[in-house]
Amino acid sequence: MFSLSLLRFGLVISAYWTVAIAMVFVSKRLMSGPEISSDITLLLVWIQNIIAMSSIGIPYLMSQFLGKTWYGPVFNLKMLLIPDMIYASITFTGTLVFNNLMLKYISVAFYQVARSLTLIFVITFSALFLKERVTALIIISCMCIISGFCISVDVEMISHGVQAIGIVYGIIASLMAALCGVFFKRVQKKFKLGTMQLALNNSFISCAAMSPLILTTGQLRDFISSPAMWNSLVWFFIILSGVISLFMGWISALQITVTSPLTHNISINAKSVFQTLLAVAWSGESRSSTWWIGNAFVIAGIAAYTSGKIQSINKVDNYEKVYEASRPVSEQNGDGGGGHDDDGGGDNKDDDSSRNNDLKQYHD
Repeated sequence: MFSLSLLRFGLVISAYWTVAIAMVFVSKRLMSGPEISSDITLLLVWIQNIIAMSSIGIPYLMSQFLGKTWYGPVFNLKMLLIPDMIYASITFTGTLVFNNLMLKYISVAFYQVARSLTLIFVITFSALFLKERVTALIIISCMCIISGFCISVDVEMISHGVQAIGIVYGIIASLMAALCGVFFKRVQKKFKLGTMQLALNNSFISCAAMSPLILTTGQLRDFISSPAMWNSLVWFFIILSGVISLFMGWISALQITVTSPLTHNISINAKSVFQTLLAVAWSGESRSSTWWIGNAFVIAGIAAYTSGKIQSINKVDNYEKVYEASRPVSEQNGDGGGGHDDDGGGDNKDDDSSRNNDLKQYHD
């Protein structure tokens, strides 16, 4: 049993790493490849969402036509008009667009550092909107990440001629990603939507919102009139990127389910380190010691933040165990001691309220 669980654990994490790293390299290939001379930043995201929506929507329509029972996500106009769902889709689309713009100007090896400010924005929004406590360890983590970001950006701009606009796009993509996470969490918490339903809603809203931009910017017209339109290799990478983008949401949710949200976060950071090493080895470019020091600061900051989260979760878990063990056996079994149901219910509510207050104080 242990070996099977460990095998499943390893397979899911390996699948996540493969899909996530492939997404970055494929996007970089499309943004900087010699086959495409025109700008397809918006068009690529639009096509990716069409592929994702079609992958879910076509089987649904076929099941309706054949009179079969459909157990997957469905089109629901009321659900599509939920404000937080719209905000989540807009910020998710913004993340992809600015991520693609960033990849036009930076190398894959610099990707982790360019997007490292996502955690800074997440911490900031959590403190401002969710009123989460900012500890000394979190402040130190932020200082490490920001220092590493500044060092690496300075070296990258001097040694490799990275344009400042690429860095700006990375910062905006990080900001969008942090906001997207907040909105998606609010939608999932309130409406309990599945991952595939979120993917369908997100793809539909994104396609609808981007359609006017695709027409007014002329990206669709330019692409149709270019040789890339008839290049089979270009279409292979475009379709591959659409399939990968659909799997990204699913495999991320699967990794969280099989492991835990915290392990998912650790896996993301470990994947980023491996991706950086892989990109440097693949490009064959040498990097200065200062560049690696900047990366080390970013990794150290992320590791310190993750370590603090682990300690915080362990403290709460240990307190819960102690709290449960200290309760009378009758309370642990849900026996109110023979009182009336109404009275017992009131006592349980008081106990739960007291327990929550204790947990909050212990956590703080």
